[in-house]
Amino acid sequence: MTGARRSLMQAGALLGASSLGAPWVARATHVRKRIFIVSSYHKAYLWSQSTQRGVSAALRKLGYLENDEQVRQLERNDSIETARVVIRKDWMDTKRRDKPPEMANATTRIMAAIKAFKPDLVMVGDDNAARYIGGQLLDTPTPVVFWGINGLPLKYGLVDNMDAPGRNVTGVWQSGYHKESLDLLKRLVPAARTFAILACDSESSRPNAKMIEQLAQRGSLPLKLTDRVLTNSLDEFKSRAVELSKKVDAFVVLNHDTLRDARGNHVDMLDVGRWYLNTIRIPEASHEDQFVYEGMLLTANDSGYNQGYLAFEMAHAILERGLSPARMAVRTPERGPYLVNRNRARQLGIRLDDAMYLIDEVVETSAALKARG
Repeated sequence: MTGARRSLMQAGALLGASSLGAPWVARATHVRKRIFIVSSYHKAYLWSQSTQRGVSAALRKLGYLENDEQVRQLERNDSIETARVVIRKDWMDTKRRDKPPEMANATTRIMAAIKAFKPDLVMVGDDNAARYIGGQLLDTPTPVVFWGINGLPLKYGLVDNMDAPGRNVTGVWQSGYHKESLDLLKRLVPAARTFAILACDSESSRPNAKMIEQLAQRGSLPLKLTDRVLTNSLDEFKSRAVELSKKVDAFVVLNHDTLRDARGNHVDMLDVGRWYLNTIRIPEASHEDQFVYEGMLLTANDSGYNQGYLAFEMAHAILERGLSPARMAVRTPERGPYLVNRNRARQLGIRLDDAMYLIDEVVETSAALKARG
């Protein structure tokens, strides 16, 4: 057993003994529901912003938040009290602090906060929050709703099966729209024949890379997959991207947010994106809108907004209608819009005028090119 895994297991055992040793007694219905929301990442991360907008929109639509100022207050303060709800948010920050001891410390801190808050329901966003926070809450009286799990949620043992979770946890997962993204790329760039996967080696990237490889093995993709790069070394990411850009017609760019430089320092996703956009001259598809807002060419969007919105609709059904998570099937939302970044299309010489019937939304900005120069 590695020291890193032992550290996480010891933290889990400590939490099991201290935080959950005393039973969490189910309380009578509150006048105001108490909801604790945990995100795997940090507030400035583009995907986090998208999922949080979805949660907030559902809170507003269903009457937990009464006006847009309360939405803004929740976004600013990570907490709010209204006539109907008391909400607290916390952030694990595991894109920038992804070492096992750091994740163990975040788990310990957040579990203590949850215990003190005494929530009626906990929402956990994305894989690390689902795995570490959801795992600590498994089989307690507290309902848990997740969003943004990459790949099947069965891998964390949170549900018994997708149609009947069987326990106190249910939620929303990312099925991915990789085929649709590559179909759009092929229609915009008909000459493209081959592609490679380019990504960091993270909890987010690995399941998506596996899904793409399975689609390729079944012959379901319009381009041939010839190689893949999964690494957390910035130098390797750069050298392989340059090398492969001379051999393939396109990339599928997945997450690139856990890369580290030669000194072991975390490198911000937008810094990586700026290098990529200024260096690589072949088209790319991505799987989420955050990467097109960053500056990548296109996506058939596996929408973070839709993930967050649907997850809170499920939470509402538990809180207000008394539905049991054990009998609520795990769900995946509908595909979001086909997005294309005009700046990247112009840079690559791709004309959009005659292709607008293929595109739902054109993105006019490139966040990575604005970031620190």
